[in-house]
Formats: sequence, C-alpha cells, structure tokens
Amino acid sequence: MNRLKRLLTVAIFAILSVFALAQQEPAEQTVESGKITWSVELKNPDTRVGETTQLIVTGNLPEGWHTYGPQLQYEDMFIPMTVKVDLDNNIAAREGDLVLPPAHVLRDPGFDKPVAWYEKEFKFAVPVRITGNGSPQIQVQIRAQACDDKGCDAPKRATLGVPFAPAAGEARPDRSEPDLADVEQSANFVMPADDESTANSTVMENALKGIAPGESEEEQSKPTDATSKEIDDAKAQGLVPFLLISFVAGLLALLTPCVWPMIPITVSYFTKKSEEGPGAVMKYAIAYCLGIIGTFVGLGLIITLIFGASGIQRLAASPIANGLLAILFIVLAINLFGVFEIRVPTRFVNKAQSKSKTAGFAAPILLGFVFSLTTFTCTVPFVGTILVTATSGSLLYPILGMTAFSLAFAIPFFLLAILPNGLKKLPKSGSWLNAVKSYMGFLELAAAMKFVSNVDVIVNDPLWLPFQSFGAVWFTIFAVAALYLFGVVKMPHQDGAAIGLGRKVFAFANVGIALWLLAGISNAQILGPMVGFYPPKQSGEGTGSIVWNENRAAVEATALAEGKPIFINFTGKTCTNCRVMEYQRFPTKPYMDELNKFALMELYTDRETAEDEANAKFREELTGSATNPTYAITKPDGTLVSVYQGMAKTDADFIKWMQENYTEALK
Repeated sequence: MNRLKRLLTVAIFAILSVFALAQQEPAEQTVESGKITWSVELKNPDTRVGETTQLIVTGNLPEGWHTYGPQLQYEDMFIPMTVKVDLDNNIAAREGDLVLPPAHVLRDPGFDKPVAWYEKEFKFAVPVRITGNGSPQIQVQIRAQACDDKGCDAPKRATLGVPFAPAAGEARPDRSEPDLADVEQSANFVMPADDESTANSTVMENALKGIAPGESEEEQSKPTDATSKEIDDAKAQGLVPFLLISFVAGLLALLTPCVWPMIPITVSYFTKKSEEGPGAVMKYAIAYCLGIIGTFVGLGLIITLIFGASGIQRLAASPIANGLLAILFIVLAINLFGVFEIRVPTRFVNKAQSKSKTAGFAAPILLGFVFSLTTFTCTVPFVGTILVTATSGSLLYPILGMTAFSLAFAIPFFLLAILPNGLKKLPKSGSWLNAVKSYMGFLELAAAMKFVSNVDVIVNDPLWLPFQSFGAVWFTIFAVAALYLFGVVKMPHQDGAAIGLGRKVFAFANVGIALWLLAGISNAQILGPMVGFYPPKQSGEGTGSIVWNENRAAVEATALAEGKPIFINFTGKTCTNCRVMEYQRFPTKPYMDELNKFALMELYTDRETAEDEANAKFREELTGSATNPTYAITKPDGTLVSVYQGMAKTDADFIKWMQENYTEALK
C-alpha cells in the first residue's frame, strides 16, 4: 500500500511539473490566429528597468478580409480589436493609449454602422514600461475578428511574446515619458483617403454619431429590420420603454400558431395535479412559468453566445431537436390515450419525498422548458433580434428583455394552469375527464406531426410528407377523434359510461374540423392561420399564381434587364410564420397585385446546406436580420430600399409597405 502511495505521489508531481513547464513556455513572436497573422517586435531592445518603449505589432490579413479597429465602439454591433498587456508574470506594463495608424471609416453593410476598418497589413504600437518583475519576455494578447464580404470568422485571441532581458543601469530621464510616436507603415499598408480616415477629426466626429463618410445627419438613416429599429428606439429612450416593448412582444407572440399545441398539454397536466389541492397547483404553476422564463432567458443567451444571433433559429430548424420533440409528443399522446402511465419509479419518489418536497417541481419546470422549445419557430423574429446584443458581450439588456418577453408569454399559461381548480368542482369528473384526456391525446398526435414534418422538410427533397399528404394525416387524426367521441373507437381506460349530449355535440364539431381539413388539401386559403403548421411547397412549385425563383443570379439579371425592383422572401423550411404568409396571404389578390410588379426571389436559409448558408449570410449582410421571415425590396441593381421583418402586422400595413417602396425603388 505504501509503495502504491509513493508511486501515485511521484506520478502526480510529474504531471504537475509538465503542466508547470507548459505554462512557462514562452509565447511566439509570430502567431496565426484564424485569418489574421500577428507578429510583434520591441522598438528599443536596450531598454532598462523603469524606462518606456513600444511593442510594435503587425497584423496581416488575406486579400478581401478586414478587421475592426478599436476607435469606434458599438459594443452591441461588432467586435473591435482589443489589446492586453496586463498579463500574469509579464515584465512590462501598459503605459498609454495604443498608437494606431489611420483606419478606413466605412459603413459596414451587416451592422449598418460606421466602423474603423483595417485590411492587408497594418502596424500599431503598444506603449509599455519595463517593470523588471516577471519572465524573460514581454507578452501582449490581442483579440480580433476577421470578416470578408460574406461573413465573419469567429473572434480569436493571440498571445505573442518578445524575448527580453533589461539592459543594465539606472532608468534614463529621456525615456521616462510614454512613447507615443507614430509607427512607420510598410508598403502593403492601405492608406485611407482623407475623407474616410480616422485621422480626419470631422470624419471621426460624424462616425461617433453614427454617420458614415459622405453622409449628412439627415441621410444617415438606412432601411433596416423593423423589429430591430423598434428595439433600438426603445433602448435609446431608457430601460422602462425597452421592457415595455419586450413585454408587448411576448403578448403578441401568444397569437402565433406554435403556442396552440401546448394548451391541451397544460390543461391535461394541471388537471391531474389539481387532485393534490389548490396550494399544490399554485406552486406547480409557478414552477411551470419559471421553466418558460428560465428557458427563454438562459438557453437563449447560451445559444446566442456560442452560436451567434441566428443560433436560436438553427435550433428551431435542427432535425435532431425536431425529431426528439416529435417523439416526446407521440409518447405524451399514447400516455393520454391510457395505453400506459408515465410514472417516476417509486423508490426515487420515496427517497425524494423523504428529503425534500422540491422534487415535485422538476416535472412542471421541464414542461415549461419543452413549451419554450416548441415555440421558438414562431418567436424567433423577436428572440433572435433582442439577443443580437449578447453576441458582443453586452448582457444586461438581453437578460432584462428576455425576462419581460417570457413573463408576458408565461402569464396566460399560469392562468391556464390554475384553471383545473375550477374544473374539479364540475360533477362526474371521472368519466368526462377520461374523455378529455383521450381527446387531448389526438391533439398531441396532430402536434407531433408538425415536428415530423419539420424533420422531413429539412432532410428530404422531394418530401415524404408533402402538403397534401400532411393534410390527409391531419384529416385522419380528427376523423378518428370524432369516432372516439361517438364511442365507435374505444380507449383502454374507457369506463363504459353513457355518451352524453355534450360529447356528441363535440363529436359533430370534430367531424366539421375533419371535413374542413379535407377541403384544405386542395385549397390552402380556407385553412387560415392553421396553414402555418403545414410543410412548404416543393422546390419549383408556386403558391396560387405567384411563381418564386430561388436562383438569385437569374432574378438579379431579369431585374436589370426589365428595370424591375426585386422583392426577396427570406424564408425557412421550418418557419411557421413563413407558411402563413406564403399560403394564406400572398396568394390573395391584393398581395398578388403588388407582388407581380416585382422580380420575385425566394431564398431558404435554415437547412444545413451550402446554398442555405450562403442565403443566410446574404440575408444578414443585406438586411441586418438573422431571422425568418424577412422581406426585402431592392432596386434593380440590388441596392437595398427597405426591409420588413416578421409576419405582416396587418394586410394593409404590408401592402402599403410594398406600394411605397416599389415607388422608391424606381427612383
């Protein structure tokens, strides 16, 4: 045993020694960090302890790539270059501001803001003072992001080091002040013109106001995402207006189709919990709402910080996420049919109850989590927009905004959760309650088909379950539900009680629903907002008499040749709100009268294909939006005129937007 202990001790010390050596390994003078190659050198190798000098840093980017300088700070928009010298065990300390060369001040098309921009090769200086304490090298850490005209590389850090031993002697008086001398640039440095340079005080003053070179204060506004503009305006007015618009957006999101499938689940779950008494239901309802709020705030921020502003949308379009939700809803449906009971093993329940009563809150919190995931498809226009600010590290407004949004989203479901307290008072609850549970199973089965369809449209082309087939499946589900209510189809927990008048009336209502769905197979117009659950048309199909072209180059060529403005429909295969617009609204005459004036382009953005990824980048560069649906109107040459983000607020509002900007695009 003692021998074993000695061996373990030796092994541990060996590992720690290797780790320590690795930590002391000097940083390199040249480092490739993504698309940027950094190198560093010391201006005065003979510097003594207490004296100042400069670290000269050189950045090299490939042709067509650029990085953002730190002169303009739009923290919620992009990631500027940052430089740190205050690193552990460093022999030097920062002494003064960075000495930067003139940068190009340009309006970035993705951020719609003036930015300080460097390309090819540039040099800057970091003034430092030698402290004499630390390792035999001077280190500097740089964090920067490289972008081209299609998108941006992930921001990366590079740590560089210069071998250094201070010269002997006392500090010289003429080297006591910070060295702020300009750095001589190489022949590869691209010098900006005076009217676009950070060296020009007027250009910089205007840029800090958000005005790019060549613009006046009146001209600085540019078409942008409507939702983003509303949020930015509210933030500019203060915290209270921002929270108010977030709360109102949550209430409006309740009107989207994705919310409907959770209504029967909520009622079913809390109807069963009502047996534990009003106090228990209240606690579970609060836990349910906390699950909703926690998911929107926590998961939303995590996904955005890791995957960027469009991370939520990618989650909503993930075939794995949709497949898991489909399985979950099918299991819930079978459970409601009475085929089996979902129970936590007794030994776990007894153990949990013996230690704490909090174990019972896990289920409603998980239910709130599932609810939030299932609604991302419809809530992504607001959620994705408000979370953009989190990508650059500004977390206060995203956290507060998402809290207000999800609170508004959760309140009606809190009321729905405590409703079963009243249902308990109804007579003969056992018989009718079994019927209600079984019927809700049919609703969950219908909801599951939506997620099955999402997987289908992401993975398959042509679809295994196209529009007509999906409609036929839904017709069958509601037809069987009607037969169940009439007593023709039996369920395992059916108690043989007589079928009352109310159940028969509801059965006839389901016959009507089934016939309505059957008619919708050939006429999507009659389905109303329910069409949002249906799969998109197959490639090459139109909606009504509207023919969309998915070939961007072909549409742009046609627009130039015919002098037509371009209407771009940025859409998604799993986008519920997109289906409502494409099946329900666009095929109507008022919309078609306006759309037919344009060269029509339709670009899918949510599948994991090279084409869709390119379309998504184009959407973000052109409109500044990372969500679907987004609609853009451009001039025949592709110059952006206006953006409409999200489902139409009203038909009149959207049509007016098309009319006004069609005229503007022809100017």
